[in-house]
Amino acid sequence: MEEDLKRRKELGAFLKSRRSRLSPSELGILSAPHRRAKGLRREEVADMAGVSNIWYTWLEQGRDVRPSVQVLDSLGQALQLNRYELLHLYTLAEHRPPVKEWMPDIHVDQSVQRMLDKLDPFPSYVRGPRWDTLAWNNAACELFGDFNEMNVLERNSLWRMFARPDYPDLLPDWPDAAQSLLAQFRTSYGQHIGDPSFEELVDLLKNSSEQFKQWWGDHEVLGIPLGLKRFNHPKLGELLFEHQSLTVADYPDLKITVYIPVQAE
Repeated sequence: MEEDLKRRKELGAFLKSRRSRLSPSELGILSAPHRRAKGLRREEVADMAGVSNIWYTWLEQGRDVRPSVQVLDSLGQALQLNRYELLHLYTLAEHRPPVKEWMPDIHVDQSVQRMLDKLDPFPSYVRGPRWDTLAWNNAACELFGDFNEMNVLERNSLWRMFARPDYPDLLPDWPDAAQSLLAQFRTSYGQHIGDPSFEELVDLLKNSSEQFKQWWGDHEVLGIPLGLKRFNHPKLGELLFEHQSLTVADYPDLKITVYIPVQAE
């Protein structure tokens, strides 16, 4: 109860701070020459968002009102929120933002690619929210196959794990590795409900892999674990790596995975 009250107060304070920074004249709002109010008035925000002044006042005061997704979008437009501010507004209002409304276009900056190249000979790559490999270095190509020669589907981690016939030989502990990857993907899937690209991938995997179809029904979820991963590579032999995943700054759905070789016990 106390936590909910603090969250509502924080939401109200955030809204107040956002309207106080806006200039009425820049928004085409006529005001008296000696206007004292800094920024927009509550009734002006309410009018632009299409809600009643009383309701919006209650929202800023931290009362127990529950804005809908549509109202949050309208408030975001009225207050000219950027995508980070809109995401923060959704979080404070206990709503999950629609993917299309706040996710940036998936883009890997050249500085990230340069970092991947500097990490060579450690196999490293960047993956997106659907576990598609978006950028990589030469060592990653040596370990997993030449990503430059793969199409978009073939670069997907789930597709490689479940649809490529050589993966059970490449990974000595394939059943555990495959189940772990699927559970991690299931967590991502739950964060992007309604995204047709996720649904399309799941349907393709169900039709291509009976093992995926069976395990998908288990609804196991998992974060990104640390640990060791073993490979039985056809050219490089037996390999043992520690692996670590990092988030790309400004793009929380992009992860950099780095494999660091260690001596086998």
